[in-house]
Amino acid sequence: MELNELNILIIEDEPDFVEEIKRRVSSLCREPVFTVAGYAEVAAEFLKNDFFDLIFLDLKLPTANQSMDSDPQHGRDLLDLARAVAPGTPVFMLTGSSAEQFLPEMMALNHQIDVWGQGKTLSLIGFQPKHRVNNLDALIHPYIVACDAVCDVEINSSTELDLRVARLVRIFTASVGGVFCDVRRIGGGLSGALVLKLLVRDGSGVKIHDSIAKIGSPDHIQDEVDRHDKYILRLEPSATPRKVAVLNHGAKDTSGVFYSLASASEFTGFSIVEKGAGEVIKAVMGCVQRWTDAATQKRVSIQSIRRSFISDEAFGEIRHLILHDWVERFEQNPVLVKWGCVHGDLHGMNVLLSDALVPILIDYGDVEEGPLCRDPITFELSTFFHPDGPFKNSEWPNENEALLWGNAEFAAPNCPAEEFFNGCREWSETVAAGKRERAAVAYGYLVRQLKYSGCNALRVNQLLAGVKRLYDSA
Repeated sequence: MELNELNILIIEDEPDFVEEIKRRVSSLCREPVFTVAGYAEVAAEFLKNDFFDLIFLDLKLPTANQSMDSDPQHGRDLLDLARAVAPGTPVFMLTGSSAEQFLPEMMALNHQIDVWGQGKTLSLIGFQPKHRVNNLDALIHPYIVACDAVCDVEINSSTELDLRVARLVRIFTASVGGVFCDVRRIGGGLSGALVLKLLVRDGSGVKIHDSIAKIGSPDHIQDEVDRHDKYILRLEPSATPRKVAVLNHGAKDTSGVFYSLASASEFTGFSIVEKGAGEVIKAVMGCVQRWTDAATQKRVSIQSIRRSFISDEAFGEIRHLILHDWVERFEQNPVLVKWGCVHGDLHGMNVLLSDALVPILIDYGDVEEGPLCRDPITFELSTFFHPDGPFKNSEWPNENEALLWGNAEFAAPNCPAEEFFNGCREWSETVAAGKRERAAVAYGYLVRQLKYSGCNALRVNQLLAGVKRLYDSA
């Protein structure tokens, strides 16, 4: 399937009626691509495995080739499957008198949605009596026009995009009046979350939108939106992008939330690690100052802090990679922490910088309440463990230098970014209750890295020794 084609699934066992649908759609659509399923078993496989923009579904179908068991219940079951695996895709029900028993419950499933961002709501479930097929053209015309307009959006991407992701990018671009979108992936994190930077242009080539998109399953995106509305709105507006759209339709089982950037550049939190880090770190601290001001103190176990990074089950799978025998005893210790709202995944790629190095924070899937020093420690240690971290392959720190983690001596004399590491340590010291909170949070962050393929386990273990030393010094 091509990114700019209208993909249509026809679930119908009468060849003549299939051709009638094809003829009518083709008269309205420039580049339709048809997939035909004549019986329920094959249709179910197409629904599960392929992407479609529109689905035509005859309710009365046989289950398999040459079966003599045509029944409206088979089509009704396929509608339920379509709602489950492709909740964002419109379905046209081709009905006959035998299907009348199902019409009330199917109509109850219907919703009016602006599927393709054209400013016009359309029914997610349409109904077309087969004996009135002449009315089909008027029914499907607005769907064809809207989807064709989305397919007209041109994408320039440095990485290959899944068809569903591309659809959402096109829908967003069209919804804000754009016709061209430059796409760059900036997520790249170990969690696998897809975060994109979008630059939208209109028909004159004028830039009309700098945006950030978070793409994922509907549940994942709704969780991100809920966290944004609960926690991010507490911050100063300048600290984060403005949410402008949540798209749940038009891309099968994929959703997206889109944020608008006031200004954008190619700089991230990793860009300033080796130069100019001090002022940027202070500015990032300022971004989350409202969270810091609202924090309280509480006593929690180190185990509970570790669980916020990695579950017991996942921890059990990587425990053999930890070369220290003090871990189980360590986890039982209680620590006093400053407890408040934290970003939760503040690696360098989740800090975007303007040309003037003014930071904004993106990606809110892990925002929650926790120890306040989680953000500065994540920012610091991500330079070693994030795929784009500038010190991912660095020989520094060695075993002896790693023992000094959390102390001023860690950043000298061989440290390649003294200002950065001192800045992160000072931020952490400012917001933490004490050394033990910092040690417990660093422990949780470090052991989590072991679940990711390609993690430098030796470095994790060396830094863990430094973490334990910091804890014991308190």
